[in-house]
Amino acid sequence: MSRQSKENRITALYCRLSQDDGREGESNSIVNQKELLQGYARQHRFKNLQFFVDDGWSGTNFDRPSFRQMEQMIEAGEVGTVIVKDMSRLGRNYLQVGMYTDIVFVENDVRFIAVNDNVDSAVQTEFDMTPIRNFCNELYARDTAKKIKSTFKMKGESGRHLTTNPPFGYVKDEQDKDEWLIDEEAAKTVRYIFKLCCDGFGPTQIANRLRQEQVLTPTAYKAQQRGELLPERPFQWAQKTVSGILDKVEYLGHTENFKTASKNYRSKKRIKTAKEERKLFRDTHPAIVDEHTFQVVQEIRSHRHRPTATGKVSIFSGKVFCADCGAKLQYNTANSFSANQDFFNCGNYRSNTGTCTAHFIRAVTLEKIVLAHMKRVLAYVQQFETSFVKREMEKANLKRQTSVEKAKLDIVTLKRRDEDLDVLFKRIYEDMVAGRLSTERFDKLSTQYEEEQKQVRQVIGELQLLIDDGEQEAHDLRQFLKSVRKYTDPEELTAEMLNELVDKIIVHAPDKSSGHRRQKIEIYYKAAGIIDIADDLCEAGDGRGQWRRNRKTA
Repeated sequence: MSRQSKENRITALYCRLSQDDGREGESNSIVNQKELLQGYARQHRFKNLQFFVDDGWSGTNFDRPSFRQMEQMIEAGEVGTVIVKDMSRLGRNYLQVGMYTDIVFVENDVRFIAVNDNVDSAVQTEFDMTPIRNFCNELYARDTAKKIKSTFKMKGESGRHLTTNPPFGYVKDEQDKDEWLIDEEAAKTVRYIFKLCCDGFGPTQIANRLRQEQVLTPTAYKAQQRGELLPERPFQWAQKTVSGILDKVEYLGHTENFKTASKNYRSKKRIKTAKEERKLFRDTHPAIVDEHTFQVVQEIRSHRHRPTATGKVSIFSGKVFCADCGAKLQYNTANSFSANQDFFNCGNYRSNTGTCTAHFIRAVTLEKIVLAHMKRVLAYVQQFETSFVKREMEKANLKRQTSVEKAKLDIVTLKRRDEDLDVLFKRIYEDMVAGRLSTERFDKLSTQYEEEQKQVRQVIGELQLLIDDGEQEAHDLRQFLKSVRKYTDPEELTAEMLNELVDKIIVHAPDKSSGHRRQKIEIYYKAAGIIDIADDLCEAGDGRGQWRRNRKTA
C-alpha cells in the first residue's frame, strides 16, 4: 500500500482501560477519554479522526487488538497523528513505550500527543519529562501487580476457588458465586470419560469416541446452556481436553490452588508450579468422581503409552514387564492379525540387536492365564478373608506395626517438647532484655535450644513418614478387599478389574529345556504382591495359543 500524503492521513485517538485503571474512578473511563480526545482534536483542528479502543486490557501488555490495528496502519503510512489522554494510556512498560515514542512513531513520521501530560513530539522542550513519566507509570503497574498478587495469594490460601470459571461439570451457585454445584448433565460426560479410561481407553481414543457419539465439547455445551450459537464443530473433542479432565483433582471435591504462575507482572504466560508449591483444600464442593476411580485413573495415566496405528487397545498395556531387564513389554498388533495373533515382547528386544531377548507372549494367552489365576485368588480371598488378612498383616511385618504404634506415642512427646522449647527461648530472651541474663549466656542457651529443636522437628518428620506409610499399607489392603468383594466368579477379564486388582505382571523368558515351551508369569496384586495359591506356567505348544497351568499347593 502506498504511503498517503500528510493531509489525507488519519488522526488516531487511542483509548485504553484496564480493570485496575477503572478502580481510580470515572476520569479514566472510555467515555471520558473519548470526550477529552475528541474535544482536544477539534479544538486544535485535527482532521480524519478515528478512535481505537482497547477496553479491559492491561498497560503492560502491548498485544491489544485495537493497538495492533493502529500499529499496522502506522507502518502502512495511514496515520499522521496519535493522541492519547496521558502516557499511561499508551502503556505502562517504559521500555516499550519508549520504543514507540522514540523509534516507531519517529520513523513513520507520526506526531504523538499525550494531552494531560503536555507531551507533543512536534514541540521541542528544554527538559523532556516523558521518560520519567514512563518509568513512573511502570512503577505504578508493578505496584498494582504486587497488590493484586497479594490479594490473590490471601484468597488462595483461604481455600477459595481462584479460577473464574468452574471446571466442566460444575456451575456457580446463584446465591453464592464462590460455591460450586454439580451440573448433572455435564457431570455424566465427566464420569463417562473416567469410565472409558478405566476400561483401558487413552485420551485420544476417548476423544474419538466422544466425537463419534456426538457428545458436545465443554465449549459447545456452555454455549448451549447460555442459549448462544454453537461453534462450527460442536463435537470436536481434543486429546488435550480429555487429558485435562482426567487430571483434575477438583472432580474429587477438592480445590487445588496455585497450580500455575507467571514469571513476572509483564509476562502473561502461565507456567506449571511444582506440587509442593500448590495448596490442596479437601471437600470444598461436591465430588463428581469417587476417590477410588480417580486413583485408578491416575495409575493408568502414569503408564501412558502411544496408541497403536490400528487403534486397537490392550488392557495390559503399561502393566506387563520383562523379568530380566525390567522394561515394559510392548503390545504388537496389525489390522491383518486375528485375535490370537496380537502379542507382547520386551521393549529392549530388537530382532536380536537389542539388549534383551524377546520374552514373547501372546495377548490371548496372557489374558487366559491372568483371568484363571485371578478367579482362584478371588474365590480364595472371598472364602477365607480372615485368614488372608492375617497372613498379609504378617507379611507386612508385625514389628513394623509395633513401630508405628510406638511412633504415635513418641510423636506426642516430641511435639510437647517442641512447644516447651519455644517457651524457653522466649523466657531467656526476656531475661536478657531485663538484664537478668548476660548476652554470652543467652547466645549459648539459644544455640543449644535451637539445635535441640531442629533435631526434635527432624525426628517428628521421620516418625510421621513411618506412621503414614504404615497407615497407607492398611488402607491399601482394605481397598483391595473392597475391590475383591465386587467380583464373584467373573467370566471375562475387564480393564476395570485388572486395574483395580493387579499392580504389575512380570513375564520371564521361555524355558525349552524340557522339550516344551514353558514360561513363568508372576502376578503382583495391589497391596498383597504375589499371592501364593499357585505358580502359573504356560506352554505355548504349537504357537496357536494353547496353554496349561501346572499347579502346586501354596
